[in-house]
Amino acid sequence: MRKTIFWFFAVFFLAGAAQAKDLKDWGVVVMHGKGGQPGSMSAISSALTAAGATVATPTMSWSTGYKTYPATLDEVAGHISSLRAKGATRIALVGQSLGANVALGYGAQRGDVQAVVAMAPGHFPERFASKSAESFARAKQAVAAGRGSEIGSYYDTNQGKEFQVRTTAAAYVSFFDPAGPAVMSRNAGNLKVRNLLWIVGTGDSGARSVAKGGKVVTVSGGHFETPKVSAPEVVSWLQGL
Repeated sequence: MRKTIFWFFAVFFLAGAAQAKDLKDWGVVVMHGKGGQPGSMSAISSALTAAGATVATPTMSWSTGYKTYPATLDEVAGHISSLRAKGATRIALVGQSLGANVALGYGAQRGDVQAVVAMAPGHFPERFASKSAESFARAKQAVAAGRGSEIGSYYDTNQGKEFQVRTTAAAYVSFFDPAGPAVMSRNAGNLKVRNLLWIVGTGDSGARSVAKGGKVVTVSGGHFETPKVSAPEVVSWLQGL
């Protein structure tokens, strides 16, 4: 009887261990938020790696400035190609804040991935258009004059904190056009990816307002805490696909 019980729990344990490794076919691009670094996503990337996924944790351009939105999607495509070269047969994009914005943008405008995880989605060019209007008009004028690659100082904001960012006029227009490619609600509505997971914190009303379609999971915390507490949710969801 004791042997039977022992083997039952041994099989149960081994089955659980096998399940914990069942992301071996997945390649995951993990993208940090505005002003952040890959280290801010370490809880997520470590959990995905432990579950068997092949993970890319790039430093995105918005840690210091911006590339154009299409160039940013090209950058993501490069990381996806690298993951596939390493043997990944399924691809997920996991992003926090502006990283979530770009994950959704890629899913809508490119679409060649199997899953998108949008954690604490942020960067709403249409919502802060009144405050960015002067910078946007100046950058747009520079682009029209053929000076799109010229670097200037422009308005930016991150969770209520306002500051100046130095980037090219073309990149600024691309990310701050209130009717442009970075509008999350439109990208979410045009998603070409079947599997979408939203993760929003209890203290992140901005993120909750855009989380429509797909599965929505609420975790404790605010905008910046979300990646630290949502790793189990991300891994479990991908395991179920």
